[in-house]
Amino acid sequence: MGRLWASSSGFISPNEANLPKRVITVCVRTKLVVIALLVVLLIPWAGLSPSRAQNPGQKTTVIIDILGTPGKKINIAVPEFTVVSGTESTGAAKLLASVTGSDLTFSGLFSVVAGTGAIPANNPAALAQSWQEFAAAGAHAGLHGLLTVRPDRLDGEMRLYDLTTPGQRLIATKKFDTPIAQPRRLAHKIADEVVLQFTGEPGIADTKLAFVLGPRGAKEIVMADYDGAGTAPVTRNGSINLTPVWSPDARSLAYTSYKQGYPDLYRAFPFERRPEQTLAAFVGINTSPAFSPDGKSLALTLSKDGNPEIYVLALATGTMRRLTRNAGIDTEPTWSPNGRQVAFISDRNGAPNVYVMDEQGTGVRQLTSGGFHTQPRWSPKGDSLVYTVRQGVHDLWIVNVDGSNPRRLTSGTGDSQGATWAPNGRHVAFQSNRNGRWQIFAMLADGSGQELITKGPGEATSPSWSPRLP
Repeated sequence: MGRLWASSSGFISPNEANLPKRVITVCVRTKLVVIALLVVLLIPWAGLSPSRAQNPGQKTTVIIDILGTPGKKINIAVPEFTVVSGTESTGAAKLLASVTGSDLTFSGLFSVVAGTGAIPANNPAALAQSWQEFAAAGAHAGLHGLLTVRPDRLDGEMRLYDLTTPGQRLIATKKFDTPIAQPRRLAHKIADEVVLQFTGEPGIADTKLAFVLGPRGAKEIVMADYDGAGTAPVTRNGSINLTPVWSPDARSLAYTSYKQGYPDLYRAFPFERRPEQTLAAFVGINTSPAFSPDGKSLALTLSKDGNPEIYVLALATGTMRRLTRNAGIDTEPTWSPNGRQVAFISDRNGAPNVYVMDEQGTGVRQLTSGGFHTQPRWSPKGDSLVYTVRQGVHDLWIVNVDGSNPRRLTSGTGDSQGATWAPNGRHVAFQSNRNGRWQIFAMLADGSGQELITKGPGEATSPSWSPRLP
């Protein structure tokens, strides 16, 4: 008989946990049970649709004018924001331009044309001159940010211009506000609106990443902006906390914790003064949480009946129903975006592979074969799943939902695993030790544009990308 101790990148041994041991009556094969890591894949951009103007009757063809071939980026000018009212002494105007520009660059859709100094307020001639200079430098669009500083608030206005037209036509305007201590969030909101204007879908800058941070034997869950800035604690219990997963409304996180000595499931509310909930504390393992798309249910892995199986917990009533009944190990559920199917990992035919079943547990079909496959995550667009393949090292692959066209996303030194999708399906965050220790990286859904997200001390694992914040 064996003992299972789940971790973000494999398993925690009883000695490492240094906690009371609870025997789990499953065979040593239960080492297959890998903790769920919500995945955020992205669909490679194949061109943009015309943007939506804010003013009724206003239309823009800026994308059609600029993009002659799929994949070409929009050059956008983002000068320092203009302070129109109040006293700005903290550098917020420069910070807003910098963060907005970084957000747009990260999207993979824009190339930012930098500028120094702010455009004078209420000066049409100066504005026109600035846009002419940016256009001469190759900019297709211009973002004029206006900032009002209040005692407790920051009011920002986005004005978006088409620099390819004679007269630099105004495309759209929109106002936002945040608490004065959150200038980065104001920038994220503006960047997401710019993406919306050019694509018809908001960007993903105003989102959070939750992940596990800490050395062996002491792992806490933290959250940060999607770009790794502003890390804040979610758990502070001094124990081992693993596999955070966001709810669809971005208000809560489900996770596994050993704080009572055993791998039990909890739910935290990081934005509210609300006590955490215990979701599952059965004998054996309680792990691999996955919220249903409507947020009413949680799929999870339990070994309370002897073998790791997949169950669904109704959050309102606490009732549990079992989806799988197999002599093999069934674990790591992930819901399809419409909530009608669940993908999972099973070793019922030998090595662990990705399987799919309907929401009632019937109609099981094998999706991948010929390898050691774990950590599946269904894309937000519903057309593919990302998963981890072990072939000496661990790498991320993606496959169509019918099992066709499996392709590799990562390669090279070190391990890359545990992917999580951005809410627009264009980006994926994941953990990798390619630089010598575990850190969070992000990339486009085709594997391009890989970049480091976390840069602080400690090891960062098990990322979960939130939905867009309310």
